[in-house]
Amino acid sequence: MNILKMLQGKGQPTGRHLLMLAGITVVLLLTTTWSVAYTSRSAFCGSCHEMSSMYQSWQLSAHKNVACYDCHAEPGIQGTVKAKAKGLKELYLHVAGAQVTPKADERSINCYNCHQEKVKMNTDKAFTAKDPHTAKHFSNGMTCVTCHSGLVHNIQTNNSIPTRDSCESCHLDAMRK
Repeated sequence: MNILKMLQGKGQPTGRHLLMLAGITVVLLLTTTWSVAYTSRSAFCGSCHEMSSMYQSWQLSAHKNVACYDCHAEPGIQGTVKAKAKGLKELYLHVAGAQVTPKADERSINCYNCHQEKVKMNTDKAFTAKDPHTAKHFSNGMTCVTCHSGLVHNIQTNNSIPTRDSCESCHLDAMRK
C-alpha cells in the first residue's frame, strides 16, 4: 500500500509505514536543527554582502565576542522562529531582486541578556551615583539604543560611551543648574 493512501485515510498503517514516517520526521528535525544552528553563526550573517559593513564594524567593536544572534533574536523558541522568519523574508527579497537593507528594530536588540544588572530600580540611588540606567528611563519608552546608538555598527562610535551631550538632549534645563 502506498504511504500517501494511508495518510489520506484509505488504508491501515503498517509497521513499515510508521517506520518510514518516523525516519522522515527524524531527518526533518535534524535538518531543521542543523539549519537553525548554522544560520545563527555570526560568520553566516557576514556572508551576505548586504551585511558586510555591519559585520566588519561588529568585528571592531567591544561586542565582537557576542554573536549577532544573541543580540538580534529574542530569547526562546518564539524568538528563534521570529528571527528565522525575518531572515527568510530578507533572503526571498534578495533572490527576487529587491533591494534589501537589513535594519534591526531597536526594541528587538537584547542588551538585557548580558546587561540586566544595569537597570537600577532605585532612581534616587542611581541619581546620587550619576548612573542614568534607571527604571524611569525605560518606563518612559527609552531603550538602550536611545543613548547607545551606533555602539556596535558604527566604526566611529562603537567603542565609546555616551557623553554629557547625550543627556543634555533631554535634560538641558536640569543640567544647567
